Amino acid sequence: MKHWKRGLCGLLATALMVPVGLAAPVSGEKGLSDLEGHWAQKEVEAAVASGWVDGYPDGSFKPEKSITRAEFTKMLLDAIHLTPDSETVAWMKVHATMEDIWGNPTEYTPKLYDMSGHWLTSQGWLDAALYSGMVVPDDYNGKNFRPEKAIARYEIALMTDRALGLVYPASQPVEGELPFTDKEEILDWMKGYVNESVKAGVLKGYPDGSFQPNKTSTRAEAVVMIQRMLEEMEEGLNPDITVVAQYHKVADNEDKIVAEKETEKIQLQMVDHIIYASLNDLYAVRKEMMKESGDKGVNDISESWWPIEQKVEVGVSGGNLLMIDDYQMGNVKYSSSNSPYYFYAPVRALYGELMIPVYDLEYSHDEVYVHWQGEWDMEENTLTIPIIYVKPIFTGA
Repeated sequence: MKHWKRGLCGLLATALMVPVGLAAPVSGEKGLSDLEGHWAQKEVEAAVASGWVDGYPDGSFKPEKSITRAEFTKMLLDAIHLTPDSETVAWMKVHATMEDIWGNPTEYTPKLYDMSGHWLTSQGWLDAALYSGMVVPDDYNGKNFRPEKAIARYEIALMTDRALGLVYPASQPVEGELPFTDKEEILDWMKGYVNESVKAGVLKGYPDGSFQPNKTSTRAEAVVMIQRMLEEMEEGLNPDITVVAQYHKVADNEDKIVAEKETEKIQLQMVDHIIYASLNDLYAVRKEMMKESGDKGVNDISESWWPIEQKVEVGVSGGNLLMIDDYQMGNVKYSSSNSPYYFYAPVRALYGELMIPVYDLEYSHDEVYVHWQGEWDMEENTLTIPIIYVKPIFTGA
């Protein structure tokens, strides 16, 4: 899934037909006619240059025009590369999972009842929103999205939190009171999302100390909030580090290094002193190295994506045993081969994919073994990542 590896700042948009209000981009050197001197001029011009928002055919941007739920959804998805034709969205649709009424995994089949014929549906943006988890039908009364309704600030908090992979922390009880004079207007289920969006710097309070959760937003405000979200999401991308993948096979209580190779196929990100790696890339490289090693266990691997919980499960079956790796955005706790572990920091989200911590430059790595913990060579500027396959019992893998 390499569609999003197109550079740190070059968020190239998909060439799709768009509705009035998100019209074809204006061209020319004069820029947008109604942005000169506007408080959001810099951010809007940067967004237009990046390709995830456009002006109108008459050369204007209409920065103070209200933005609808549908328009914000398309803008957000475009900014984080979850376009209808992206490889990540295709993978999500194939592997989307939910719990049935008995608590068992089943296919995720989201449905909104008022979207038939809407441009968001016909152009594929609705599927991208639903299967990525940016839009959850149960959040809307009667599962009616009301796409042309102006979007409220609390909804922007909710959707940008999802884009940043913060559903898990947002669902936890908020410690203390929110620091806003109108906190009583923020419903209990919103509080965690508002809190996380403010902590991430995406939304801010007003000078009078209020948050105004139900206030609708303008096009300019929406662009600025998405730009702030991207700054948080894209921090430390593409550090100059050489990656070596070291394939381990664990069987019969023996950890055997089967193969080792340098690779450019694993996306890295460094935030503060922690190096993160793309979970999808790690498993893709594992499959590749298993095949290269002639390991038949690659045929027993299954994957699932849980949009509402923002988690990925990778299962390995063998005989009567199913061993599952379970990772969730925003959570430090995870499981590997059905055993619990803890990362150095919460799992991050990058363009809809999970970025897991693989090395902490300030951690004493000799003290305890942590799954996925890399080995750092400062002189060579090289990170060796153990990519482990645990052979299930009773299998011919």
